[in-house]
Amino acid sequence: MTIGLNRLSPTAYPGAPPLRGAVNDARDVFDIARLQGFECKSPLLDEAATASAVISGIEDAARELRQSPGGIFLIQYAGHGCQVPDRNSDEPDGLDETWCLYDRMLLDDELGRLWTRFPRGTRILMISDSCHSGSVARGADDAFVAAVQRAGAGRGDDDKEKILKEVVFRYLPSEVAMAAYQQQRTVLNGVSDTVGSREMDDQGIEASVLLLSGCQDNQLSADLHRNGLFTSRLKEVWNDGKFNRIQRPNYRSFHSAIVSRMPMTQCPNFYPIGEPNIAFWMQKPFTI
Repeated sequence: MTIGLNRLSPTAYPGAPPLRGAVNDARDVFDIARLQGFECKSPLLDEAATASAVISGIEDAARELRQSPGGIFLIQYAGHGCQVPDRNSDEPDGLDETWCLYDRMLLDDELGRLWTRFPRGTRILMISDSCHSGSVARGADDAFVAAVQRAGAGRGDDDKEKILKEVVFRYLPSEVAMAAYQQQRTVLNGVSDTVGSREMDDQGIEASVLLLSGCQDNQLSADLHRNGLFTSRLKEVWNDGKFNRIQRPNYRSFHSAIVSRMPMTQCPNFYPIGEPNIAFWMQKPFTI
């Protein structure tokens, strides 16, 4: 399941700036998954990437995988990230991270609840190229932009086209985030109240979830012209599958190779939750 949003609903996110590379991110990860033999449905892009469509897609995958324990579910997201007040007290900083889907934000607690529907033994590979930290939602300073530009020099199609002269980041500016939250507050609070306190940490998740994210919680994810910076480097490391022909390829070495191509200001995360599964982490990337 691949999801990419360059545009958000102007009603749900008044004043949200558009992105450039998120839709391509979804299409490109879709192509990788398809060529690796995943059963793929068409990417959910822009207006099609609603909260109900994403939730339904995850629920459908959970039902299918209950019939075939030990399977894998790939979910990728590219777009804006945001934070909203945490109502069930499971976040030390008092904020829930969100994906900004077309019509409303999807809370990390919602994703946690959805992961509980997958059976033990399921592998869930989650790739997220977005910003998740409200602490930096006020904006990126000149030094941060310069660091991304320096790290990008000479790498990838975007850099060859000198697109990095103008760096965009995948976060909602504070005034846009506040307006969006106020617009969606009733729905989001209702979701939080329904989830309750069950989703503290990874409680109840029997599947093995591995998140490869575009940055750390206190960082921003850069959006280039062709792709997000993280997805661009992921593709570069993957190299049309040649990565899996090196000595002992696995998700750890895959992640490390991506990190080595990123600026220190944007360090992709390797974050497992649910049932620990070292065998999963040590598999060749995109193994079914």
